[in-house]
Amino acid sequence: MKELSRIISQTPKSKIRELFDLAAGRTDIISLGIGQPDFETPAPAIEGNMRALKNKITMYAPTRGVPELLQLIEQRIRKRNNIDAHWKENIMVTNGGSQAITLAMASVFNPGDELLLSSPNFVSYFYCSAFFGVKAIEIERNDDFSINLEQMRKTITEKTKAILINSPNNPTGYALNEKELKAIMDFVLEHDLYLISDEVYENYLYDGLKHVSPASHEEMFDRTITINAMSKMFSATGFRLGYVVARKEIMDLMETYHQYTVAGTNHAAQYGFIEALKMDPSFFDKILKEFEKRRDYVHSRLEELGFRVMKPKGAFYIMPSVKPFNMSASKFSQKLIKEKGVAIVPGDIFGSFSNDLLRLSYATSLQNLEEAMNRIEDFLKTL
Repeated sequence: MKELSRIISQTPKSKIRELFDLAAGRTDIISLGIGQPDFETPAPAIEGNMRALKNKITMYAPTRGVPELLQLIEQRIRKRNNIDAHWKENIMVTNGGSQAITLAMASVFNPGDELLLSSPNFVSYFYCSAFFGVKAIEIERNDDFSINLEQMRKTITEKTKAILINSPNNPTGYALNEKELKAIMDFVLEHDLYLISDEVYENYLYDGLKHVSPASHEEMFDRTITINAMSKMFSATGFRLGYVVARKEIMDLMETYHQYTVAGTNHAAQYGFIEALKMDPSFFDKILKEFEKRRDYVHSRLEELGFRVMKPKGAFYIMPSVKPFNMSASKFSQKLIKEKGVAIVPGDIFGSFSNDLLRLSYATSLQNLEEAMNRIEDFLKTL
């Protein structure tokens, strides 16, 4: 028979799923692998969704999203991100942040184009770009996970079409500082590039740090695709709702691709997002303090146990190195779940420069984290 898709067949299946296959049937597993907040979805979001279903809102939604939701997103990004966008021209509701990434790839790139991104980075960027014939060029991060700006500058070529940033970052927990962001924006302007800015973790910043959206700079709006989602702030990953912000010409292309692939997003769930956006955002203050406490605890324990580890500035991930233990991260992860029932994602899925790294999610209770760290300590004694 004739050959099936070469691109997809060369894409490995999720190693995160492989990890959890090892845990199948076991009741003693503590998962530090999942990228999902552990607090309950706020009641207004759930009630808004249920009310929509009771009102029989089960037909196709408007392609770009329910107008009321688009207007609330416009208000949100004007107030919180200082982005001057119009709901009719510059915003679309997507099937989670994941589809927003796909829309960015579909609308900006042509086969043979190159995308620059720092590595390690979120796994989907590497494969979504490949699906569109785009070559992802990895720039190895500095030891503290900061951006190697000099190497990025040297790597820009005629084939470079865009730079992608994700700040705060999954998997490293690194957040860009003002100097780094300015340098990246200067690269974009100097070399006539686009900037894809994934900001889904913008609310998870610690130590008083503040998030800055590149599109808030007037000269950057036309060149920036801003990606965000309902998932992280409202602990609503299953709603599968995100949004993307871009200039009209890009948005029109996104709408075309959207129409012929998924046709729209979950209609009733958009009414849940509407009610979530009406909430006072101060509800998140207590949650952020709890996550900061977890970050501090996990970082401290990992250091005590002998890992080489940087303290995250944001998101809810931490990436310790297993180099002190003379073992690959993949082997460490597999042995740990088999012998001690702690699920941790090996870093090699996040790019070419992280074979010695683990990604731990601290989006679970402090009690679970304490037990997990104790099990890891016991595991290290057996090495």
